[in-house]
Amino acid sequence: MKKIKKLLTAGLFCFTCIAEAQQIQTDRPNETESPAVITTRHIQIESGFSFEKEDDDKTFEVPNAVFRYGVFKNAEIRIESAFKIDHQEQEQHSGIEPLIVGAKYHIANHKGLIPDLALLARVSIPWLADNAFQEPKYSPEIRMLAQHELSKSSHLGYNMGVKWLAETAHPEYIYTLSADHALTKKIKLVAEAYGYAESHHHAQNTADIAVLYVLQKNMQLDIMAGSNIMHSPQQKFVEIGLSYKL
Repeated sequence: MKKIKKLLTAGLFCFTCIAEAQQIQTDRPNETESPAVITTRHIQIESGFSFEKEDDDKTFEVPNAVFRYGVFKNAEIRIESAFKIDHQEQEQHSGIEPLIVGAKYHIANHKGLIPDLALLARVSIPWLADNAFQEPKYSPEIRMLAQHELSKSSHLGYNMGVKWLAETAHPEYIYTLSADHALTKKIKLVAEAYGYAESHHHAQNTADIAVLYVLQKNMQLDIMAGSNIMHSPQQKFVEIGLSYKL
């Protein structure tokens, strides 16, 4: 676990970047994953700090991080994890959450009514975690990622997928819907709704808004806030992050 902690720390605080001609595109900070993949033989690190409150329970991720690497023109591989601090009543747990490994493959470019399309597959590895957060089973997930270009400054993105829960191995269905608008070349606003649902259960729905600020062509700052809605428990969260491309 010490090696994973060192990797996360290095990913968050290493800021020596090689500038790229193309402006950075990220999957964070919201739940909707972009169909864009990382340029071949380049690394993109997307990291952040989050705080979540549900009733009297509080959760911190300090940090969470995604490491993405472009293996060839239309494909990337990725590793995801987070250092989590969980306050529940009189108890507190902290440690690395299960490591997630995955891949994204870009299928089609936007053309007319056809959106940008990509397929994302990933799995959490239950034993690659600190004891407090180890899970009983592997948890695979697959998503179809789509994005429509509404104008040069606006986009509509959505994901549809399924995840098999680590606790029960039952499928949980996922939807996301996200709209973004670029106010300037550096500032973008994002609004999103997403949800998760098991069979014969109400969906757990969430809405959030975010602001993205491009510091350089290869570096982006973001801040996000959101809350659960409808049938979901009362939960609020905020997150701030930094992404950069090497």
